Amino acid sequence: MTSNGLALVYHSSYNLELPGHVFPAHKYSHLYNRVKRDPVYASWDIFLPKKAEDEDLELVHSKAYLDDLFGYEHTERTMYSELPLNRSIVESFAYGVGGTSFATELTNKFKFGFNMGGGYHHSFPDKAEGFCYLNDVAIAIRKQKFIKPDEKAIIIDLDLHQGNGNSYIFQYDDNVYTFSMHQGNIYPKKESSNLDVNLEPGTKDDEYLSHLNKSLDKIKKDFDPTIVYYIAGADPYEDDSLGELKISMKGLRERDKMVRKYSEDLNIPCVVTLAGGYARDFRDTVEIHFNTITAFGEK
Repeated sequence: MTSNGLALVYHSSYNLELPGHVFPAHKYSHLYNRVKRDPVYASWDIFLPKKAEDEDLELVHSKAYLDDLFGYEHTERTMYSELPLNRSIVESFAYGVGGTSFATELTNKFKFGFNMGGGYHHSFPDKAEGFCYLNDVAIAIRKQKFIKPDEKAIIIDLDLHQGNGNSYIFQYDDNVYTFSMHQGNIYPKKESSNLDVNLEPGTKDDEYLSHLNKSLDKIKKDFDPTIVYYIAGADPYEDDSLGELKISMKGLRERDKMVRKYSEDLNIPCVVTLAGGYARDFRDTVEIHFNTITAFGEK
């Protein structure tokens, strides 16, 4: 069974066991199981992506960097990652890229393509950064340009951290608009997006949603996209271990609905990726991601 509104994409290779690491990379299988337990979504088909091809990765990343990455070499290009460097992790990222590209492809048939992974927005063309080795959204946008040369993409990045990799990659591309709303006084070193909203620690639901509403209104006047890429980080959550924003689960769900409404008002497709989430109670991270699925899946 499928929905003509929402297509879910998942691969078991997204899942990683990183004992003791702050990045809960086993969340992907828990989210998949959460979907499969739900009476609404259990019967839905979940689409299986392929691993990204080298030629796709080279649309964004330098060959020198990819050689280091797939050779599992610790060099000046890979050293800024905060993850181990081994075959299973690199394979996971390659499948994550394939998932976002496939979710983009599925928007030819569905209103929303949802990769239950991805959103690795800190990786640069020639180096890793943070928990990000391959920039799936940037690659999907570049790949889509070959299919639809007139495509104009907007990245709506609502992770706790600025999407500095995407901001850097697309800084001179008039056909890609980068919008990042994030806690301003934490990692990473900031790049310049088309629109950055730097939030203060302690920001709560009402202020957060007001900033988002005003930003989306401004973007409507400044840019006319044909597709949305939504990086739906769970880490603005009030009990996240890496952040100081105070957004409730209800507030995050309203955020998701606002992004959905933005794409529906413009009558354009939306590709959703998960990005970060480091709640002190791991189950909260999974539930926030599941709530994003339901925000885009409900009729």
